[in-house]
Amino acid sequence: MTEAEVPALEVNNLSYRYGGGATVHNRAFSEPKLVDVSCIFEQGCRVLVAGANGAGKSTLLSIMGGKKMVPRSECKVLGEPAFHGSAAKRMYCGDWWRTDFFFNLTVGELIGEQRMASPRVQELVDIMQINVSWRINAISDGQRRRCQLLDCLAEEKRVYILDEITTDLDLYAREGLLRFLRRETEEKGASVFYATHIFDSLADWATHMVFFSQAKMVKCCKMSDLVEYQTLVSQGARVPLYTLMRGWVFQEYDAPTANDDDLRDDAIPAVEGPVLDVTGLSYAYAAGLPKVLKDVTFSFGRGARILVVGANGACKSTVMSILGGKRMIPRGFAKILGKDCFNDPGVAQNVMYCGDWWRTNFFMNLALGELLGESVTNTKRCQHLRDVLQVNFSWKINDLSDGQRRRCQLLEILCTPRPVYLMDEITSDLDIFAREGILNFLRAESEVRGATIFYCTHIFDHLEGWASHLLHMAKGQVVKACSMAEVTEYDRLIAEGSPTPLYSMIRGWIYAEYEADAGAKPWRKLEDTSDGRRPNLGLAGPFVTVSG
Repeated sequence: MTEAEVPALEVNNLSYRYGGGATVHNRAFSEPKLVDVSCIFEQGCRVLVAGANGAGKSTLLSIMGGKKMVPRSECKVLGEPAFHGSAAKRMYCGDWWRTDFFFNLTVGELIGEQRMASPRVQELVDIMQINVSWRINAISDGQRRRCQLLDCLAEEKRVYILDEITTDLDLYAREGLLRFLRRETEEKGASVFYATHIFDSLADWATHMVFFSQAKMVKCCKMSDLVEYQTLVSQGARVPLYTLMRGWVFQEYDAPTANDDDLRDDAIPAVEGPVLDVTGLSYAYAAGLPKVLKDVTFSFGRGARILVVGANGACKSTVMSILGGKRMIPRGFAKILGKDCFNDPGVAQNVMYCGDWWRTNFFMNLALGELLGESVTNTKRCQHLRDVLQVNFSWKINDLSDGQRRRCQLLEILCTPRPVYLMDEITSDLDIFAREGILNFLRAESEVRGATIFYCTHIFDHLEGWASHLLHMAKGQVVKACSMAEVTEYDRLIAEGSPTPLYSMIRGWIYAEYEADAGAKPWRKLEDTSDGRRPNLGLAGPFVTVSG
């Protein structure tokens, strides 16, 4: 067998459990994480790995990456045992950097001068909109994740093993990265194994798919042989791949203990005027810097579900943090329920802002149930959210992964009803069940209680028909602020039979924005400070200033 004929992946009757360690803390074996998994993939494939949370996807990918010891014969990558063989020809990206590093390097120093000079790295810098003068200890979790992805992809490999790598990328960057990986397979014969819960634009990207259910690989085939998907396409179903994955994932879970409508008996009183009211708002991050928000004006009323869209660097998160009272602005420019967002302290009791995620370990390592308190955990509302988010009240906050901790924070802030919810990229670490559960919960909050939802995201495959209003921002300005009924382009795409009308519409807007820039790349602006600190200015981070 020649080198080109060796399978990219060969798995034979692989089963795996966690545990068996040397101490009392890790000695006990877990429930099976993989059960009798077998598959074989030739080189040059692009494999979509799907399934519910905990189904076994990440376990298989980490074994392929050589991160877990298994018998030599049960998992081979390019003909070599996954754990015992050389890792020189494969790349695994799934264990994200979480700690601060002693040497606070810039991205350029991390990648190295020789690799930075390569066309490959320069292309990836532009795809992921990375400022190479960022310092690793001074940037947000999302920015750090993109820098790690750049480090992983900087050198050419024959097998790429990628676990949830696109959660912090906007639509434009996500498609650019997928095109890059597609080219690696078609022109260089590389193989890509990609696990994700985000299915935007993936139906035409993948050559194969596998689906995990309760630790077993229950589906393994070429995309062209995926009959269920082809049937949905022929029936004209919207977002057919997402629809198929949704049906399969929902079979994994019991229905929540309560109906959404049964959880609410405190309708929000009717209000005069808009609930969210921004008028002529301009904003700069510091004195002397250019304004990043320019004459922003919009208003939305009681019960609106506003979908906030735009490219990286459009300053969506900045607007949301101003509405959440996190940034000082003069009176009169931004109001919620008639009260000034920053200067009226009483407005905070009416607003739930979710955009600052727990990142540090807490001195008191409380269990989630202790954090919430018995009076909260005993409510139907809290128990419903626990079922939707798949969390356990006994979880210790300091012992959790980033994704688990984010779900606990979502539970904590949603347990208390509010008139206004400001939600910034809350669903990036959730599987389909949890994502739809949260959005259905918020929809009922708006329709039954009259709450106003302001929701910013880069993931659109689950949002068809959810939003009542749209706010489109570009370069710190409002492009469109209206009800969905007024978005004629969306209606036209539906009438034309587009399987993904919302995604297609927003994709067209964002691509047009980048094309109108005529190649401008604000993330290429390099600056430095003595200590390397940077403000967190959103995903793209195009504006850099000295802090402290």
